[in-house]
Amino acid sequence: MEVTRIIHPIGQGAFYTESIKTNDNLYNVVYDCGSGNHKYTPKRLKQDIASFYNPDDVIDLLFISHFDNDHINGIRELKKRTSNIRNIVVPLIEENDFWYYQIENPSFETFYRSLSEIADSAVYRVKPYNEDEEENNIPINDVAPIILSENGRVDKKVSCTTKFALAPHIDWYYITFNYDQQIRLTKLQNELAIQGITEDILKQGWGIMEQHLKEIKQAYKRVTKDGANNSSLIVYSGGMYNSYNCRRHKIRQPNCNCFGRFEFLESEGCLYLGDTDLNQPKLLDTLINRLNLVIDRISTIQIPHHGAYKNFNPNIMMLNANWQDFFVSFGNTNSYGHPSVKVVSTITRQSNLFAITENRDSVYIQIIKKR
Repeated sequence: MEVTRIIHPIGQGAFYTESIKTNDNLYNVVYDCGSGNHKYTPKRLKQDIASFYNPDDVIDLLFISHFDNDHINGIRELKKRTSNIRNIVVPLIEENDFWYYQIENPSFETFYRSLSEIADSAVYRVKPYNEDEEENNIPINDVAPIILSENGRVDKKVSCTTKFALAPHIDWYYITFNYDQQIRLTKLQNELAIQGITEDILKQGWGIMEQHLKEIKQAYKRVTKDGANNSSLIVYSGGMYNSYNCRRHKIRQPNCNCFGRFEFLESEGCLYLGDTDLNQPKLLDTLINRLNLVIDRISTIQIPHHGAYKNFNPNIMMLNANWQDFFVSFGNTNSYGHPSVKVVSTITRQSNLFAITENRDSVYIQIIKKR
């Protein structure tokens, strides 16, 4: 088995792919597919999708971390440019909470409801973490994986830490973790209630919400004054039982040795973080506890939210004792100040940091093989 992991250079967004090649099959996995803040796919991302996938390629598994346009506006283009998208995994959003996500993305409801049309096989909606639920206390080693090659057409809710496998007897898993932002949502509801905008009004759909949009956005800014996104679907990608070599590839500038003497990483695991706010209370401790049996396999970590300072917690660097590669996706001319210089400075003191921009020579590739 050979895995090719690519962090694509598409600017202010996220498009991360893995191709798992076995003796019999090739499986394609995507984590997020978007760039820029418009609802339409930007030209740069269209080019990357078209140059990477053939029309007869199948996307076996697509993860959507959250619903900002810069993470999803390439999905329909991805479907158009490939044979089909078989399985989609997203955070579960209950219908009563749709209004919250429409504040930032008015087309959220339409997109969320259309997922079962985009997926040719299954949609899995990952429930938020609840420490009181028994399923969230089962050791990850004892969690039976969902074997995607054996499942038919379904649209179902699954537990916070669900383990996905592409086929039986392949030691390559995707483990989800969905840490909810219910506290922030409740604060916003309380703030709006003071202004006479009740929960009943919010649940009547976008047409009614739009009439109160100015007040809703003002309250939203007060509640989210730290500027940090909270909720994203975190995904572990890697093995559980075998040992692997993880060779890194980067286009090198003249006289530049990107990796020093570390041509290979110690282990193969990657942690995709989307726009997660790593400073949420108990998030890191809970994540480490739930992923405890694979935590020492992680050597590649996405810096969340394009390197925003408010989303970064330096404790992520102490996840394990491995030498780690961090990568951050951002646009060269973005207006948000991403990535934070403080975040960059903190990471480069003790780890590798790869800046993935819209420049094609910033692509980062890993080739992973069983030892």
